[in-house]
Amino acid sequence: MTQTNLNKVMQAVYSKHPDPVLNGNPLTEALTVMLKREEVIKKLHKPHPTANDFTEFQSFYKKTQINHFRKVVSPHPHSFYMYHKFMELILCGYVDRNPFEPNYLNQRTTIGENAIEGVYDDNLNLSFSISSAPSCVVTGISGTSKTTTVRSVLSLIPQVIEHESFHGEPFQTKQLTYVSFDCAASKSPKALALSFFAAVDAVLNTQYFKTWEKRSKESVERFYANMQLVATKHHIGLIHIDEVQFFLKHITSSDSPNLTVIESLFNKIGIPVVLSCTLEGLELFEPIPSKDQSKYLDMTTTRRMLDDREFVFGTYPLDSDEFNKIFTDFFPETICRGGVPTDAFKAEFHRLSVGIPAIINRLAKLHHEQVIITKKKTDDIAILNQVYKTQFRHIDFALEQLRMVEQTDSPNESQLKNYEEALPRDNKGNAVWENKKKDDIDKPPVVHQVPDIPEYGGPEDNNSNLIDDDNFESGF
Repeated sequence: MTQTNLNKVMQAVYSKHPDPVLNGNPLTEALTVMLKREEVIKKLHKPHPTANDFTEFQSFYKKTQINHFRKVVSPHPHSFYMYHKFMELILCGYVDRNPFEPNYLNQRTTIGENAIEGVYDDNLNLSFSISSAPSCVVTGISGTSKTTTVRSVLSLIPQVIEHESFHGEPFQTKQLTYVSFDCAASKSPKALALSFFAAVDAVLNTQYFKTWEKRSKESVERFYANMQLVATKHHIGLIHIDEVQFFLKHITSSDSPNLTVIESLFNKIGIPVVLSCTLEGLELFEPIPSKDQSKYLDMTTTRRMLDDREFVFGTYPLDSDEFNKIFTDFFPETICRGGVPTDAFKAEFHRLSVGIPAIINRLAKLHHEQVIITKKKTDDIAILNQVYKTQFRHIDFALEQLRMVEQTDSPNESQLKNYEEALPRDNKGNAVWENKKKDDIDKPPVVHQVPDIPEYGGPEDNNSNLIDDDNFESGF
């Protein structure tokens, strides 16, 4: 295990919860909850690490200080409630997945046998009390810090907990409380599986991605069955899938992943799911035609995937607490040349950024950098407009769709849609915030590449030597 992963592992320390239903289970008793809002926000807040003698620095080191604004995190108003919701989902999800309960042991064995045989049961249900674990949806226009907020909130939860024994009973395992990964921009169901395996590998230093990349001729059913195996084997408590609007690109393909697949893979075996998407992605939650044309639209999956909480992210209006807080974080007094900017500068900064966190971050950083170069005051509105004109011209048309005559108002649905449609995007559909040449935009990032692999295969394609993932403990 690498040093990075070692830092994520916490040794289990068990304590009782006030809710007695959550006790008697090592997966729940190993987790504690921060109850005070102030504590959660303090841990999430990442202010600028401004040096006390910043004003005495040479120009180069002032710029390195400005570069640190990339790491500033001003907690979103949803953060505290989101943390409590995630902890609630994880703890309550574990109630029906107690590793010392015989019924759950038998069900885990069933999953292991299915994985070995390459059988995927999309109606497998591991909970006797509910038909499907709950789901949350996080939505909003691009740039409103959905992903940053979800993943920073998740970071407050110990991700890997190492157990040795529970109340005198042997229990040697690593509990993976959550995993977060991006939806693959592909219609391939195997690409979804490989993205999931890569996310687990990144935390546990396992080799699922490499193993299953080599097993490309296996059937989709075997891939799905082994996703459930991995999720159950490591006691995953919650799964976050980002950018699910990518499903829309292939929604007419009967073989591509969709919400029904996500529900059968995870929710039905007791694992809650958090889905995040742009406003476009909400189309996935519309009623879908039933397979039987004589029946009404099918609302079942839609209702269950939206059965808990929807978090909506938007722009910050001028004079809102949210905008005042983030503006203060990006214009600390020590950094500001000539003192903290006036209300007039603040209003112009809001007009240009339209209260979108991603734009606020980049515009503030570039403005501070330009102030150092020109030796002007931070409050110089002309410099601010010059920075915007030269560095945001590729995105100005999109931002213009959101500009309000009254900056205390919020954009309407039509404006939000126009903004999303006007945003420049890379070849994977992600918004491009920086001013780049087209060649740079189209250049794919260096990440786990999902190979072109056949979607279906038979038993004759099975590589019997690769059985690492099929070894599943049926007991303790």
